[in-house]
Amino acid sequence: MSLKLSLRGSAIAALSLISILCSADVGLGQGQTYNSGSNGSDGALNLTTPGTIIFDPKSFNPPLNPAGDNVYNFTTINIAGGVTVKLTSKVLSGPVYWLAQGAVTINGTIDLNGEDGHPNSNLTGVRVPASGGAGGYSGGVGGALISGQPNLPAPQPGNGPGGGLAPTTPGQNSAGGNATYTGSQFLIPLIGGSGGAGGNDSGDGNGYFGGGGSGGGGAILIASSVSITYGGVIRANGGTPGTGGSNYGGGAGSGGAIRLVAPVISDANPNANGDGRCYTGVYHGALQATGSASEAPGANGVIRLEAFDLSQVTRGCVGSGTAGTAVLASLPFNASVPVTGPSLLKVTSINGIAINANPFSFPDAVINSGGPVTVNVQAQFIPVGVVPKIIVTSEFGTTQTIDCSALQGTLQQSACSGSITFLTGASRGFVKATWTQ
Repeated sequence: MSLKLSLRGSAIAALSLISILCSADVGLGQGQTYNSGSNGSDGALNLTTPGTIIFDPKSFNPPLNPAGDNVYNFTTINIAGGVTVKLTSKVLSGPVYWLAQGAVTINGTIDLNGEDGHPNSNLTGVRVPASGGAGGYSGGVGGALISGQPNLPAPQPGNGPGGGLAPTTPGQNSAGGNATYTGSQFLIPLIGGSGGAGGNDSGDGNGYFGGGGSGGGGAILIASSVSITYGGVIRANGGTPGTGGSNYGGGAGSGGAIRLVAPVISDANPNANGDGRCYTGVYHGALQATGSASEAPGANGVIRLEAFDLSQVTRGCVGSGTAGTAVLASLPFNASVPVTGPSLLKVTSINGIAINANPFSFPDAVINSGGPVTVNVQAQFIPVGVVPKIIVTSEFGTTQTIDCSALQGTLQQSACSGSITFLTGASRGFVKATWTQ
């Protein structure tokens, strides 16, 4: 038997934290200072060449953030007009923290949107989870629940603590498939949006799977000791769910989180568009963290501005359609960056075959075995004792959910293994873990 398998890691953390902050309309504070906490070790982030840049710290020369904790210590930040910086969970595990000693100027676009869900299809290979923005969670793939056909792959729930619920009976639509946002209004801890659930077959048995759920918006903190000025766009919207055709579409991912902290925050073009705008398009000076503008959108995320002076900022939803995201304001508060790296899961080998360094290439492994094989998983900053789940969808069979052994090792690095019998043909899958701390 020849099998091709592509696995990718994700981790879901259900966190609880009590935080107390004062929230109020903020005016000019004379002589007041704020320290972002940046030590300047990553130098200046100055992106001026028009086009889209996938933000990968390893691609910079020298590489950024050698600690790998997603906390970047810049001197200044400048994103020029015409530049789009994409922050995706395909590259970055966990929320992103940009700290700057000097001024932050954003005239281009910082994009933490979740990916759109896959369309309905009769091809199993199309059923790929839609990734979240960096710090957000992926959507569930569509499936088919049909009476008398038990071997069809079922729709999968959205990932994340507020992931959408998947259909559980034949002919059931994706009601409940839209994701909720579970972060606090203070964005401490910083958490992104959850993914929408996959859609279902309508019950007609036409051989098509429902559309996929979309990814959740990501999460970013930008803090400056001097000022933040944005004439461009920072967006952390949930993706658009996959269409259903004659079947059911997927659920929508929720919006993510945007937190800006500085002594002075200014919208460089405050009359053009309001923060929390209701729908997408071309913007100048806007912040967005909405659920997808579908018929049944995912929940909105949170946008938070913290400064002594917000007099040059336009807040509130502008335009028509689905209500936009509320924009909260307060005096500056500590950036509250994490003291450890982001949680991470990855498959290291299958049946003794090492997996590619890039988990999004396909195939990762070719296995000739009709019996159970061992899948080895490595984890970082996930509590020891947690039992991850390995979820594999085969081209010609049902979706298998296998418990890994309990994680053993240390919080910094641990491992587990599971035994899986793969079916003939291509298989895709991922690993996830949930815990409370």
